Amino acid sequence: MSDFDKFRAIRAAYARELPIWMRDYERTGRMHQNPYFMEWQFSPIEACVWSDIRGVGVPFYPQIPVLNYFIDFGCPFLKIGIECDGKAWHDSDRDAVRDRHLAGDGWMIFRIEGHECKRTIDAFPEWDEPDHHQVYEFFMTTSEGIVTALKHQYFEPRPEYEWQREVELTLFNHRSTPDIELEPRRIQMPRTPQLLRHSVGDFINVLADRMLRSAA
Repeated sequence: MSDFDKFRAIRAAYARELPIWMRDYERTGRMHQNPYFMEWQFSPIEACVWSDIRGVGVPFYPQIPVLNYFIDFGCPFLKIGIECDGKAWHDSDRDAVRDRHLAGDGWMIFRIEGHECKRTIDAFPEWDEPDHHQVYEFFMTTSEGIVTALKHQYFEPRPEYEWQREVELTLFNHRSTPDIELEPRRIQMPRTPQLLRHSVGDFINVLADRMLRSAA
């Protein structure tokens, strides 16, 4: 199967599944669904992140189609995505454009580098007290730590969590989308095209220009 056929099949599968998931979420608040509605093929670093996602127990799903893109792993309910950055497949300029487009659609993207996907740190041993340096390294330099931080911040928030500073710091360092104010699942549109331009950069400029032309 060619890449084109593979991604077309993924898009068609999500077109069937996502409306059912979203209706269930609106009714019950449940975000955990069966991710094995098709057979997934992962790169080595994607396989590591998928193992962390399943082990930590957060509702992220492979190859979520958004706009003209596919997010490596995404939570469509909260619009949070994870991209696995292998050096051979990512270009910083192209990724920045992609991130602006995804931010304009309400998504937050967190990027995990390849070396972080392959690193493991036993920061919370059952037989001993956690070592503060190891905990810091766990959150800051491992994919499991970043996925764990996402869980604590967005899925099981605990303000009294002992390691909240590390959680917030690693999410700040790994977030790649612009910091804009968004309502869940839709853009909070500013009142005027001029404010709109200053909200999300180049992508929104296009929308503002279209609004001005329409009003002329």
